[in-house]
Amino acid sequence: MRVAIVGSRSLTVQNLEAYLPQGVTEIISGGARGVDTCARQYALRHHLKLTEFLPDYARYGRAAPLKRNITIIENADLVLAFWDGQSRGTQFVVRECRQRGIPLQLFLVTERPAQP
Repeated sequence: MRVAIVGSRSLTVQNLEAYLPQGVTEIISGGARGVDTCARQYALRHHLKLTEFLPDYARYGRAAPLKRNITIIENADLVLAFWDGQSRGTQFVVRECRQRGIPLQLFLVTERPAQP
C-alpha cells in the first residue's frame, strides 16, 4: 500500500507507526520541513520505499506546491494528513482528497508533537 504523509511544516510526528495501516510498502511525501521530514525519516529507518515529489517552480511558478500536492495524492492509496488548523497547503490536500474520493485520514494537531 502506498501511503502519502502530508502536513503542516510547523508539526512533527514522532510515532508515525501508530497512524500507519498494515501493509505499507511505500511512503510518499513532499520533501518539505515538518511532517514531510518525519515521513522521510520513518521510511528510511524502516527500509520502506520513499517517493518524494518536490515543487517544480521552473515549470509552475507560484503554483508549484499545489501541483506537487496533487501529484502526491494521485499516487497514493491512502493519505494521512496532519494539520495544524492553519496551513493552507494541508487544507488544500484535504479538500482535494475529499473532492476526488481519495481515502484520507485527517489528524488535527493542536499540540506538538502529534499523538494518535
